Amino acid sequence: MLRVRRSRAELKLLGLAAAVAATVLTTGCATYVASNVELRTMVEDGDWQRALDRIDAREGGTDHLLELLQRGHVLHYAGRFDESNVAFQQAEDLAASLYTRSISQQAASLIVNDLTIDYRGKPFELAMVPFYRAFNYLSLGDPDAAQVEARKATLALADAVEATIREIRRPEDRAAARKLQDSGLLHWFAGMLFESEGNANDAFVAYRNAARAYLAGGALTGLSPPTALGRDLERIGLAAGFRTEVDELRAESPGLFPPTTDAAHGPGGEVVFVLESGWIAPRDQVMLNIPILATDRGYASDEDWAWGLVDRASPGWHSSVRIDYWLTVAVPTMGQAAAGPVTAVRLSSAAGSAASQPADDLSRRAAATLDSERGQILFKTFLRALVKYSASQAAGNEDPTFGAIVNLLGVISERADTRCWLTLPDRLAVARLRLPPGRHEVEIGYLDASGREVHSETETVEITDGGWVFINRRSFS
Repeated sequence: MLRVRRSRAELKLLGLAAAVAATVLTTGCATYVASNVELRTMVEDGDWQRALDRIDAREGGTDHLLELLQRGHVLHYAGRFDESNVAFQQAEDLAASLYTRSISQQAASLIVNDLTIDYRGKPFELAMVPFYRAFNYLSLGDPDAAQVEARKATLALADAVEATIREIRRPEDRAAARKLQDSGLLHWFAGMLFESEGNANDAFVAYRNAARAYLAGGALTGLSPPTALGRDLERIGLAAGFRTEVDELRAESPGLFPPTTDAAHGPGGEVVFVLESGWIAPRDQVMLNIPILATDRGYASDEDWAWGLVDRASPGWHSSVRIDYWLTVAVPTMGQAAAGPVTAVRLSSAAGSAASQPADDLSRRAAATLDSERGQILFKTFLRALVKYSASQAAGNEDPTFGAIVNLLGVISERADTRCWLTLPDRLAVARLRLPPGRHEVEIGYLDASGREVHSETETVEITDGGWVFINRRSFS
């Protein structure tokens, strides 16, 4: 029998090729979004059990956090609020532990792709967990727990962004990420919950933070402070003795306050209606071809070389130096949001009516998050590509055929990390209606972009003097 002896380096390369091939075979070629798109259809149809079965069938692995997030979300819409809170608590606990990096996973990602790393969640995703838990607690009749969750939401967002910033090297990317640390809607929602329980001081601080977040984040979300927020800020500010602060805010941002306000309320209470509409824009994948130049061996390290390749991925880059090789890499990009036909609601009763105003745009937050990550993603992607390139070159020096195989496996295994919380809405809007004490039939008209009513339903609410009623609805289609 003829025995072929292989060098230690070749055996290591064979092991690498086997590992890559195994990963490709087990993970398939579809992106995370493409392989999970049917989940959206099940949720849209209100087929909650099939959606839960679909999530549970994929339980475990590096996508475990996403499974918990989407399980908690589906249970929330199904009205199984206690179970939803359990899943969301598990997601919060797991996310906290995952922000301690795994060295072994990082090493694997430099050989195969980022899908070998546990998904940790994006800051805006993690902030939505206490938002939904707050509504769960309101539905369960526990407003105190809802306040705790509302306060946690803004802290979760800031903490997650801060953890992300620590991993970003380029100053311009850190500055972009820092703009994602606040959310006007989350502060506003917290303020309404605080006010509903008589915590005027906390409510004013939350409303003030909401106003500043909306004003500072307008370029990010494309949204102005809702008119109702200005009324809340003035009403609670004057009632709680913060006239100086209100006057200062009015001087800084006159447009924050509507021309006519109703700071002095008569008897009655508030209906707060939160509309979630559409589907958040998912991440997609694009392939880039980046040149390896004849002069590239002059870099002091692969890290410096990878940052050089990041510059080459910028629009308008060109060079007259001879190209020796083309690296093929996969990087994430933003897909299209599914806005859906419903964009607003109108609340109507015998005692008055009110239309919703845009309150947040999660698709734009997702896009801004990816923009802030772009430099770091490209650096890591190119560093991984250089590892694969060096392996194929070394293999080719010993056996050209084997080198070609290693190169092919490197290209096949190249996949962008497109994982995301797929069941989140595209946008959120808030309608506020003040009603006198008593029982009211409130008609909820769902409106399209032209203001035409496409659907309606009636909700019976019991209003007490100084009381608040919180309602949230999701329009899928």
